Amino acid sequence: MKITVRLAMLCLAALSFAGHDHNVTMQEDIKDMSLKKVADNVYVVHGIHAMPDKNNKGFISNSGIVVSDEGVVIIDTGGSLQIGEMLLNKAREVTDKPVVAVFNTHLHGDHWMGNAAIHKAYPDVVIYAHERAIERLESGEAEQWLDIFMQATDKAIEGTQIVLPDTALKGGESIEAAGNIFRIHHTGQAHTDNDIMIEFPDRKTLFAGDIVIYGSTVSGARPQDFSATGQIEAVEYALELPVDIYVPGHGPTGGREIPEATKRFLEILYQSVQRYYDEGLADFEMRDKVADELSEFSDWSGFDQIGRLISYVYQQVEAAEFE
Repeated sequence: MKITVRLAMLCLAALSFAGHDHNVTMQEDIKDMSLKKVADNVYVVHGIHAMPDKNNKGFISNSGIVVSDEGVVIIDTGGSLQIGEMLLNKAREVTDKPVVAVFNTHLHGDHWMGNAAIHKAYPDVVIYAHERAIERLESGEAEQWLDIFMQATDKAIEGTQIVLPDTALKGGESIEAAGNIFRIHHTGQAHTDNDIMIEFPDRKTLFAGDIVIYGSTVSGARPQDFSATGQIEAVEYALELPVDIYVPGHGPTGGREIPEATKRFLEILYQSVQRYYDEGLADFEMRDKVADELSEFSDWSGFDQIGRLISYVYQQVEAAEFE
């Protein structure tokens, strides 16, 4: 399905997150970008609570930085050349080692367009992503995301070049990078059809990408990309991994409470839509009832657009009836 700039701009509005604090103080402005140490040699730069605009230059998602004596690994590089350059500057506060590898957790532009800065500084860097992410970006979605962010930021990300991931993953791999082992997890269609979660066993840390989001309606930004049941299964899978620290794609880093909140939101959403579907209600007829059952999340950003998400889940429930 072709992404139109108008539609994607509406979708991106759902990426403004409520200010919940779990072990970190979330950034309020791009000038406040800082490294948060979450484990020995593991840092996170947490994106601000906003949609992309000319001031934040696409700094709306989280980026992980793993440091070793042999080099640096970055998980998700932000939404522009400028954000990627700022990430590099932050990494240089704690090490002078080169970046040797990058992981892009999925194809949405706020997670990979900073690749341009990393590749510019380190042309030999290896950039990993799921094979389906690479296929879709190569098929034209990369250009569409760049156009979306150029318009959203009023061209404040001028100079951002498309630098795609170059090494395809399927899930199940153990990747050695900078002297460390990273385990790659892919559970199928979840937030997208190309999500990877990157486990760093040495520090019991999971970089979950947008499979886990806290403080915003889960998968609300691009509901046409996700499977509600698939994302529930992916979060359950993440909760079974031998990790203590969960780094979400957006929102604060924390313990099990972060993915558990994601899972609870999705379960209530799906079960509620299923029940009212079985009672014969149309999606627009059940909106207020489903919203009431999700009231514990009413302060999450994007909740005022819950009707749109309900409509996509309704379609998924309906499709499941014919499988």
